[in-house]
Amino acid sequence: MKITKHKKTRKYMSFYINNFGFREPLLVLIDGSFCHAAYKIRLQIEEQLKKYFQCEVKPIVTACIITETDNLGPGFTGTSQLLKKFLVHRCGHEKRPLDGSSCIKSMTKSCHYIVATQDRALQEWVREHPGIPLFYLHNASVPTLVQPSEAHRQAAAEGQKNRVGIRELDQQTIQKLKVKEGLVAPESNGGPKKKRKVKNPNPLSCKKPKKTKKGVEGKGTPSESKPPTVGEGGVVKKKSRKRIKLPKHVIEHLKAGNGGGAGAS
Repeated sequence: MKITKHKKTRKYMSFYINNFGFREPLLVLIDGSFCHAAYKIRLQIEEQLKKYFQCEVKPIVTACIITETDNLGPGFTGTSQLLKKFLVHRCGHEKRPLDGSSCIKSMTKSCHYIVATQDRALQEWVREHPGIPLFYLHNASVPTLVQPSEAHRQAAAEGQKNRVGIRELDQQTIQKLKVKEGLVAPESNGGPKKKRKVKNPNPLSCKKPKKTKKGVEGKGTPSESKPPTVGEGGVVKKKSRKRIKLPKHVIEHLKAGNGGGAGAS
């Protein structure tokens, strides 16, 4: 049961820390009704608060709360003495003391306090006003941090929306500065588009030019020669001319004809 109770306490306080800016040490504003209930059951308030919240806690009171308890009569003498042991915060009502409930209401407007009270009317007021955790003794003996009410959750949701809106505005400002410095291209809104700069070709992507061989008439036409034939053992064979063998009588006739032509001349 204790583990479950501590988990709920951490969950509730995380809600107030994340949404309403509570920080350690936690300030617990104690009124006369809570102190009187703790005095009757001999509860060590400061020690129990540290065990319950498992962090640094400071119980505090105001001069108005002490004055109100003193005026309740001899039955509250022990309660008044117990209140005077805690840290007294200045409330600004020293000249005209208020009742404890009114003093607490004015104190919670400017600072983050956990209100510890057994006063039912003050408890209802705390539930209706966002950002004020409520702490009391359940059945006059069990320390209990009240779950955040619906009013508290709605205020936290609205606060998150406002924070998101501020972030969007900051994002727009950052985008404008980037466009101004030329880090990003401006968004197209129907206006004239910037001309893209002509870039040089990538030298790594350029292909080497093909080798050409001049033809017979000096034209730069590529050669259409056949590849050389390869014989056995990988030896390149040269192309040989085919000789035509003439008959013997044809050779003699050609010689005789050349001789006759010379004598006639």
